[in-house]
Amino acid sequence: MTSFLALCLTGALLSFFEQQQLLWVGFAVMFLTAGLCRSTAALLLLKVRGLPSHEPSGNPTGFLVFLRTGTSKNFRHFLLFSGLMHSAVLVAGPFFVIYLLQDLHLAHWQYGTWLAAGIIGQFLTLPAWGQFGDRFGNKALLTFTGLLVAFLPMLYLFGTAWPFLVTVNFFGGVVWAGLGLGLNNYVFDVVQPTDRGKAVAISSIVNGIGWAMGTVIGSVLIDTLPDRLQAWNLMLEPVSNLPFIFFLSGLLRLIVSATLLRTFHEPRQVEQRAHHRLLWELPLLKPLRQLSRRAINLN
Repeated sequence: MTSFLALCLTGALLSFFEQQQLLWVGFAVMFLTAGLCRSTAALLLLKVRGLPSHEPSGNPTGFLVFLRTGTSKNFRHFLLFSGLMHSAVLVAGPFFVIYLLQDLHLAHWQYGTWLAAGIIGQFLTLPAWGQFGDRFGNKALLTFTGLLVAFLPMLYLFGTAWPFLVTVNFFGGVVWAGLGLGLNNYVFDVVQPTDRGKAVAISSIVNGIGWAMGTVIGSVLIDTLPDRLQAWNLMLEPVSNLPFIFFLSGLLRLIVSATLLRTFHEPRQVEQRAHHRLLWELPLLKPLRQLSRRAINLN
């Protein structure tokens, strides 16, 4: 909710200063306010007391030794999936703002609304994703969202209308709420409680390496991919080559999910269901199913 309100306020602020031809002032105010908010948050965090004491494991080890001997094959395969997924995502991630503002010439309030749609999607479905993961396991959560997230950037190749882009990012927020939750919670499930600190640190390092690799690959692709593509009688000519990079990012995500999701498993005892039955337990689909059942019962 805080992120949504901040987006609305900054979008209105930038639009106002843009109309006054003082956009640099708007950015200066925004960055100064963000810095003050972060400083205030840090000061408030220093006042937090009564945190539970940490009990280290009996045989403390370094990160490499822990990764080699203190983790399961499930966790190592999960790290490979998470790192490569973040790499595939960051092939396109940094360039959406360039595409929307520079290529499509969206106003700042339109770009802010696009961002807000993703936050609203996360806000509305995060509790439902949490219930899904608790009931059916975070591996099932990763399976559905890992496959769905692959198709999101591909859609940018097929439309440039602002309502279409906002709708796509809303569903992107829905999917990313589940994927982010699954990636975080799986780390806690697959290691011992005393090793969670190291596991989170290693996961962050692997994801950071994936981010760096993906950004470099995307930067190289901008200079190498053409801005039009012709196959037989079909001509694809978007406003730039960025939609092709988005599509390629989606294809890489699909390859990562299709090949690596099967290599690790759910570490907890959870309710088992076939995937086609789990489909109707997903956020947005489950309420629709409940409404349809109520309508049938009323008739």
